[in-house]
Amino acid sequence: FIIGTASAILYGTLNQLASLVFPDSGALPAAYTSGLQASAGLVLITSLGTGFGGTQQHGGGVRAEWEFYGVISVLVGVSWFAFVRLISTSHSVRRSMDMRDSSLTQQDIASLSAPFLDDNSNNEAKESLGERMLSSSSSSSSLMDISPSQPLPTISDTDVTFLFLWKRTWPCCASLIITVASSMAVASSFNQTKSTNPTSDSLPRILFYVRLFSDLLGRPATLLFPPRSVSCVGLITAARLIFVPLFFLDVNNTLVLGDWGMIFGVAAFAFTSGYVATGIRQLAPNALTDTRTEVTVPKQSSLINVSFSMAVLLGLVVTFVLLLKK
Repeated sequence: FIIGTASAILYGTLNQLASLVFPDSGALPAAYTSGLQASAGLVLITSLGTGFGGTQQHGGGVRAEWEFYGVISVLVGVSWFAFVRLISTSHSVRRSMDMRDSSLTQQDIASLSAPFLDDNSNNEAKESLGERMLSSSSSSSSLMDISPSQPLPTISDTDVTFLFLWKRTWPCCASLIITVASSMAVASSFNQTKSTNPTSDSLPRILFYVRLFSDLLGRPATLLFPPRSVSCVGLITAARLIFVPLFFLDVNNTLVLGDWGMIFGVAAFAFTSGYVATGIRQLAPNALTDTRTEVTVPKQSSLINVSFSMAVLLGLVVTFVLLLKK
């Protein structure tokens, strides 16, 4: 529980940094999500190098466990120091964090000064803000043109609630939930697959690694073939769902795709999963338009993180329901 909680906090923090630093470039979200997926490769290499999980005798098994967890601890320590160095020495990260802290400070000052404003001026400012956020023609206007005596620049961040962000971001969140939930449901059922060769039991392992590396390749592919719009990503999300019923029909021996059919199907399914998951993080800030600031972008990133967690739980629930019906 402690490791999972700490990992979730670090995962969310890095997601916010990836969305805040270089917000107009999709390279950082692609690099971050690719690194996250590639970390499983380090675990695989470590397990193979130490013999962890093999068929050693009792003494050798204990030694392999100590070596495996020792190497993993060193890798975690290196990752932590790299994270601290990134936060403390990167000029781009520091500048972005300073801008975000400045926006939060302005919000605090605005909340303290709000009681001293008369109700009429405050209501007029909020009504004007609502018109600016909902009108498409205001996307090119700048909040810096407002007079400092008006509370409008600071209210723009405090009034952008998660409900407002959901209304702007729900297509991205929906695509992410569908993509991740279906991927979790399929991946959790790999151990139920059976090879057409009755003497072979390696198909589940092959599918696992095919999914791992195909998903990894799909993430940097967003830099070579960047998604044009959320609608384009939504079409890919819908199209990849065709494989889900075919996969479970094969698991239940109702439809036989064959070993190669399963392998190529999982490869395409996982590749589009990585592509969609990364493309969503690249396109989501564009949905904020006139409310895109150093405060609202991390808020939106948090909303996407929650959607991702919900999708993982939904995928596991779907898997359990399907297993109970067998």
